[in-house]
Amino acid sequence: MNDITAIDLDEDRFAIGQPVPRAEDPVLVRGAGHYADDFNRPGQAYAVMVRSPYAHGVIRSLETEEARAVPRVLAIYTGADLAAGGITPMPARQVMNNRDGTPMLQPVRHVLATDKVRHVGEAVACVIAESVAAAKDGAEAVVVDIDPLPAVTEPAGADASDAPLLYDDVPGNVGLDFHFGDSE
Repeated sequence: MNDITAIDLDEDRFAIGQPVPRAEDPVLVRGAGHYADDFNRPGQAYAVMVRSPYAHGVIRSLETEEARAVPRVLAIYTGADLAAGGITPMPARQVMNNRDGTPMLQPVRHVLATDKVRHVGEAVACVIAESVAAAKDGAEAVVVDIDPLPAVTEPAGADASDAPLLYDDVPGNVGLDFHFGDSE
């Protein structure tokens, strides 16, 4: 494992807009990386996510009965299924304070969307099957009914006074007001 080359931490190389080399890059560039798809075990199952085609919307229903009937599909999970099984929302990855010292806002984030979708591709269901093909077939059979809501596609407009809120408990779509560096 010690075949990763040390990276020179020259401060000039880490200016905004400059590439930041990752420690794993030398291994990946040589084709020596290992991915989950590289491993096969007897009896393993495969997962395919059902994803939102909308950037923002209210989930009206998820119909999974037809998908459950797809041959070789083992299970289908929705956000409601995970909650019923005791799977709690994801914790914040890093908790910080705002520039005024108050704690950052931490909206509830579920592993699978439960009430609303907040970006294109957000996972709304997970299909588990005996093969990738069966999992894909099952995922295609899930019927997702989402009422689209207005969305913002540029970060600069996300905190505008008329911007749609992604999380009701995050006013102005600003969860963290943080400053780093010299204000000048």
